[in-house]
Amino acid sequence: MDNLNERLEDFLDGQLTGNELNLLLVDIEKNKELAKEMNLRLEVNHQIKDKGFFELQDKLAIQLNNPNSNNPVINLGKDFLRTWHLAAASFALILVVGGLWYILSNKPYSTEKLVSKYYKPAHPILQIRSVEANNENALDQAFKFYKENDFNNALKYFNSIENQITAKFYSGICYIELEQFDQAIESFSYIINDNDNLFVEHANWYLGLIYLMDNQKGKAIEQFEKIAEEENHYAAQANDILKYLN
Repeated sequence: MDNLNERLEDFLDGQLTGNELNLLLVDIEKNKELAKEMNLRLEVNHQIKDKGFFELQDKLAIQLNNPNSNNPVINLGKDFLRTWHLAAASFALILVVGGLWYILSNKPYSTEKLVSKYYKPAHPILQIRSVEANNENALDQAFKFYKENDFNNALKYFNSIENQITAKFYSGICYIELEQFDQAIESFSYIINDNDNLFVEHANWYLGLIYLMDNQKGKAIEQFEKIAEEENHYAAQANDILKYLN
């Protein structure tokens, strides 16, 4: 078990590459308990980022309502960065800059505003540091391009890996970024139909967002209602979206 924990930690930290990475992904796809453990760790990372974001949102709302207080917005950064990892803080600040008005306002959301608020590409589970020229591992290459937002080239490598859940999931994200929604739906539907992997919840969430992007409101409502009924990371967000769609 200790060895397994070490492998999972190395995986999340981007330390596994090549054959070691492929072996772990195969184990994850075959072992339900291992998949649940990985999903839990990924969800904890999401919760940390979300909690940091909403705490910052609350502080900014207070500042907005009390402009004469002795707590200028600029000073929030020091306290915030001491509490949360720099990556989570940066992520939160980017969202606030792009969507603070919509978050704090009570005005109705258009489909575009909903997508802007709730969609973000999935973070790569494999943090590629460098890929040598002679390294032909398709997953390594795919994540290298994915991190560079080169979704066309990333997609070529993800699609070269047949029937592998991780590759299918990230190919779906690439298709979203390239606005090829039919192909994205196909990728996420494959994951959902498999129903025995750590990406099922995430695939259901992105499928709902695709329907929003593609102006398929009826299907979007149906998908988010399904998510809202389940106890998972996306249930609360699905309920929020439904308030604007219904």
